[in-house]
Amino acid sequence: MKKTLLSLLIVFVLGGVLYFYNLGGWDLWNPDEPRYAQITREMLQGEGWIIPHLNSEVYLNKPPLFFWLIASAAKAIGEMNESAARLPSAIFALLTLMLTFMLGKRLFNEKAGLFAALILATNFEFFWLARRANIDATLTFFTTAGILFFYVGFYRQRKRWIFYSLAYCAMALGVLAKLHVAFIVPLLVIGGYFLIQREFTFFKDPSHVPGMILFLVIIGGWLSLTYFSGGEDYLSGLLYHKTTWRLFKKPAHHRPLYYYLLHLPSDFLPWSIFLPSALIYGLSTKGRRREFTFLFFWFSVIFVILSLAKAKRDLYLLPVYPAVALMVGYLLEELPLGAEGRGKRLVSVPLYILIIALFLLAIGFPIVAALIGPRYIERPLGISLVCSLILGGGGVLALLAHLHRRIDLPFYLLVAMMFTFGLFSTARVFPEIDRYKSARPLSQAIVSVMRPTDQLGVYQIEGADFNYYTGINPIRRFEQKEELKNFLRSPQRVLCIMRERHYRILENDPTIQISVAVRGQVGHKRLVVISNR
Repeated sequence: MKKTLLSLLIVFVLGGVLYFYNLGGWDLWNPDEPRYAQITREMLQGEGWIIPHLNSEVYLNKPPLFFWLIASAAKAIGEMNESAARLPSAIFALLTLMLTFMLGKRLFNEKAGLFAALILATNFEFFWLARRANIDATLTFFTTAGILFFYVGFYRQRKRWIFYSLAYCAMALGVLAKLHVAFIVPLLVIGGYFLIQREFTFFKDPSHVPGMILFLVIIGGWLSLTYFSGGEDYLSGLLYHKTTWRLFKKPAHHRPLYYYLLHLPSDFLPWSIFLPSALIYGLSTKGRRREFTFLFFWFSVIFVILSLAKAKRDLYLLPVYPAVALMVGYLLEELPLGAEGRGKRLVSVPLYILIIALFLLAIGFPIVAALIGPRYIERPLGISLVCSLILGGGGVLALLAHLHRRIDLPFYLLVAMMFTFGLFSTARVFPEIDRYKSARPLSQAIVSVMRPTDQLGVYQIEGADFNYYTGINPIRRFEQKEELKNFLRSPQRVLCIMRERHYRILENDPTIQISVAVRGQVGHKRLVVISNR
């Protein structure tokens, strides 16, 4: 018990520092963060708690739970700010680390669980999304909890219904965060696995009944409140037209079939380098265990289904990350990076590849910083040298520990390297990039030139970041040129934010008179604020 508590403490401290330090140290960045923060602000300002609103219009894309969580964080902090917007993601990412540890301990042993939790905590994509106001870290907690409680409950002889009820509750709350995927993932993983294992008693067990009732009460209560607040059209838009239909039919975020095959290896760095070896070992005669087969099924079935979907984004794959971390953690617990003996090449070869990659990155950072760094940050050389020192130093120390057969020390040194790199990124790198990514400077410039009676519009951009940082709500939104031109012909003074290339077309139009009020840039977008006066 003491050893378990110590492992949990290690995971809690490492994840807590990594995810919470300087959480509000830079502004909210597109595409999702300003939108979700603005929806929450409108909720706090009285637009309604059951049906989310954006720009004072009904927002159909997501249910309300994530916005409730941000609103709760804002009330606890005392204001709606960057920290409040990101706090739910950080909390639920940290809790997901705990679930991963517990699942690893249940499947293999405590050490494998600890390794898996540390691997999950320190890969690039999970670290990034744990510190962003995105729903996916929260969703991943609920899908992982559902899988954990179903799996653990099935192998218990007594009070199984309690675990099943917790699983159904996790799925229901996940539905309130991001709809269908919250129950599709656990049911596909658990149901599919027990089906291929011919464990038919899982499907016949009456212990499911209390959990099913709880699921129906939670979802039914929410749907009833939603129906009375927004009607049938809103529910149809939320549950189908803006979610399911878009996932498989609409070309937004349309990516090729092989998209995740290219992006998972880069997103899960540095640990993805060990994933092929984990699969080889785990599926081999020596390493194959029923528990590893479960993880492989979890990973492969969700990976294939998400690859078949038309809409793809890197963050959609996050619910498989605990499975990937557990597979790699199992490999490194079975075949330590500093040990000799069986299977040595399975871990030594990827370790050498990783160390070479770290050396190349250490050399390349200053070169890249000199070439393109000034576009994004003010002090690129100093920052790049520190990054090079962290990554190169981590590679050297891991190599020395491996050569001296220090068993698990190379692994812990790699974790320490990623921990240090993450802290430096949150302390210096992200705040420096903020001047390139943030909409706040342009928003402040817009507010400074606006008069009390002026109206503001945006043309062919969403503009939630300008809602949030100007405080103006609503902002007129235009997709068609004729609508925009009619807006610019208004008798009162109006302003409109648009891309510079659109302004170049409009400035030669003899039917309207416009002038440039403000110029700016948000990320890669060069923007112009035009005025009709």
